[in-house]
Amino acid sequence: MEAVVRRALSWMFRCEVVVACGALLLVAGALLSDVIARELFGNGLFGAQRFSVFCNAVGGLLGFAIVVHTGGHLRVAVVDQLFPTNWHPVMARIGDVISCALCGMLMYYAVIFVRSTYTVGDTDAVFNIKIWPIQGVLVYLFAASALRYLCYALFPALRPAESENLT
Repeated sequence: MEAVVRRALSWMFRCEVVVACGALLLVAGALLSDVIARELFGNGLFGAQRFSVFCNAVGGLLGFAIVVHTGGHLRVAVVDQLFPTNWHPVMARIGDVISCALCGMLMYYAVIFVRSTYTVGDTDAVFNIKIWPIQGVLVYLFAASALRYLCYALFPALRPAESENLT
């Protein structure tokens, strides 16, 4: 079972990285095109800056889930010194359960937020598109992160090594 979960989390991670990198490439391309158009024609590209903001939001928000997968998240390392070393694995599992619960709670509130935007029918003024699908990335990132933390709590071997030791 652990191997299946490991492959599923790895697949999710790869998809998130592709989407995040693609979004950030679109940001760079749109802004560069806008600057070139301003220099050559005196006017920027219609909506390029707004498009960049949307793409940056998607790429940046997915960064949260990516950081959770790679173990690069910030944590309070001073707590490690409050407990004996042999308690650290148990404390890490408890931390994963707490993180799962926090991400689950944030996902719940993200659903409420996105649903309210959907219900009201908010649209972007520049493109006249619904903005709830872009905001839906919030729901995904918290759901994916909660799932990851749950998997780390259930299968501690899947927990990534921390990228940075702050002790």
